[in-house]
Amino acid sequence: MALTIEHREPGNREIPAGAPIWRTCLREVSFANDGRSGVEAPADTTRRLFEGEAYGLLLEILCGLRSPMLGETQVLGQFKVFLGSLGADDEWLKRLGQRLLADAREIRTAHLQGLGSRSYGSAVRRHLAGCPHAVLIGTGKLADEVLPFLADEGRTVDQWSRRDDPGARVAGVTSWVVDRADDAPIVDRRSVLVIAAPISSSGVERVAARYPGLERVIDLRADQDRAIQLSAPVVTLQDLFAHMSAANAFATRHVDAARADIVRRSRGYELREELRPFGWDDLCA
Repeated sequence: MALTIEHREPGNREIPAGAPIWRTCLREVSFANDGRSGVEAPADTTRRLFEGEAYGLLLEILCGLRSPMLGETQVLGQFKVFLGSLGADDEWLKRLGQRLLADAREIRTAHLQGLGSRSYGSAVRRHLAGCPHAVLIGTGKLADEVLPFLADEGRTVDQWSRRDDPGARVAGVTSWVVDRADDAPIVDRRSVLVIAAPISSSGVERVAARYPGLERVIDLRADQDRAIQLSAPVVTLQDLFAHMSAANAFATRHVDAARADIVRRSRGYELREELRPFGWDDLCA
């Protein structure tokens, strides 16, 4: 059996029926172990890759080398969530995923440490100077990553969720619900608003209306239904990526070493010996 993946932009075309799909805001990757190496890729932006080439691309993604924010770590968490969602029919992919995660961690440790701040939280932090109060919309993984940076340096934080979720409570953080924003008190302090959830622009505006001292909005949504109508300046995800690209230039040597390591490990994957004591269905990648 051979690893096959299709790599595409989100929503680019119809997904193969029954294929495990890993989705991020930048890509979709579908997996198969049927070894259809002679099949042509579709006539669109989809790439179909096999075995070592497929393994190498997955490692580049997991190491943050295919992200606008070079070396970012959130993609690892997204892949872990994807692996956790797989059922019993995809045990082969779970095993492959664990091998990928182990290789990615070793590559990051060997080559990609010391490149500077490589997280959304650290990218947001540079826009917080001078503001004693932060407002965070979202309670998911991205919000969890950003929250410690918002609460740093003695800032007070209001965290907004789309529904009343007692499990989302965090010590020292005041929790509010977007659907009841009109009933929340007015907070007239210098504030920064960070959007870390796929909420509509109208929902953002309802929350922002409670903060007349709002100085800046940092919008981490990959997709927006429309531009936010606020007087405060908005820093978009693309703005953050553009700033990070300047910092990426000095990292070329480390990245080249990481890619050379990925090539070596990809060749090792292609040359792997697979023990199948219970037959061909017992795939040990």
